[in-house]
Amino acid sequence: MADPYQPSLNDFAFEADEIEVINLALASEKPWDYVPECDAGVAALKNAKSKILNLHLQRHGWTCCYCRTSLQGAGPFMTDREHILPKGKPVYKMLSYALWNLAAACKRCNMQFKRSGDSFVINSEDHDALMKSDNYLLIHPNFDLWDDHLTRLSVQVNAKTIVKIVCRDTDKAVYTHDFFHLEELEIDSFDTAQGLESEIEESAAVIELRKLAKVFGQ
Repeated sequence: MADPYQPSLNDFAFEADEIEVINLALASEKPWDYVPECDAGVAALKNAKSKILNLHLQRHGWTCCYCRTSLQGAGPFMTDREHILPKGKPVYKMLSYALWNLAAACKRCNMQFKRSGDSFVINSEDHDALMKSDNYLLIHPNFDLWDDHLTRLSVQVNAKTIVKIVCRDTDKAVYTHDFFHLEELEIDSFDTAQGLESEIEESAAVIELRKLAKVFGQ
């Protein structure tokens, strides 16, 4: 299956010391929470996790893999290293550092809606099936191209914002939109802006976005 994002997961590689400490982590009870005994191991694992986060942020253009909220400069208080198949479930324990099971998500999508569930998985027992797009009801952050299913349109001028998320005609689009309650992210505060419509450039951007929303919604 072709990788829908860049940099490709196949082109990514850990350093030897990172591989060594990851293997030690995978042999522990809680691989992702594993704490190495030596400082070198601690540094290697920290580097590995940092690389994982940066890789997935690049792949999704520094946005949340589920809702496309910008994570540029967001930092750890807004950004999560996301385990698509939850690391806390024993059946997925060995996938804690599998790149295809990792992504970068906003706290809202990960902590408020997805959490540690796996109701979006059709077959959780077949390892080969877990690596295929059609085994997931939602848009998989590494197996599916988000743009094939959803479109997020937005314009922001100072405190005034318009956001529209449009579903395409796919089952994954509808499921993901409903699962993460993406309708809650839609806003049109320009409607209440006083005097803003007199600013030609600003109002033109808003009008154009509304036109695009209608086009994508057809």
